Amino acid sequence: MGWRELYRNITNIIYAGLLWLFTSLLGILLTFGAATTALFRVCFQVYRTKEPTQVAKRFFRSFKENFWISTLCWLIIIAIGLPLYMLYNYALKQNEPFLMVMVIVSAYELVMFSLYVFPIIAIFKVKNLWHLFRNTMIMANQNLWMNIKLLGSLAAVFLLVIFVHSVSFYWLAAFTEC
Repeated sequence: MGWRELYRNITNIIYAGLLWLFTSLLGILLTFGAATTALFRVCFQVYRTKEPTQVAKRFFRSFKENFWISTLCWLIIIAIGLPLYMLYNYALKQNEPFLMVMVIVSAYELVMFSLYVFPIIAIFKVKNLWHLFRNTMIMANQNLWMNIKLLGSLAAVFLLVIFVHSVSFYWLAAFTEC
């Protein structure tokens, strides 16, 4: 891969990320699932082919094709995640260790499901919702080491956004003061 192809791939991914941000925020986060599926589809297309990819066309086609199933999965994740968060707060306040362990295990499964379901929708043809959930849970629970790497990279990005962003803001403020 030459520099030109690398530059093209990076700009295509950035463009797809901006489209993802725009469609997620435009839909008031209701379209987060469909936008995430479209983002994965475009990313796979960019790195799978050698020829130029029409990012916007591919993104919006995937967004439209997978809108209902991706949005339904996103709403199910929210519908399970919110009561799980409330149960976590209840277990924390009532000092229930068994309930806390159950909530943590359930939250782990929900996060793993969330990390796997949208790429699966983007790559594979899905017969129905039951097969999608079954295959996602099988893939999510099949390889613990991959899950640890996924969670580690997710935590690293989260920490970078929190700490590096604030540090760079302070550096910028310090240089503008001079």
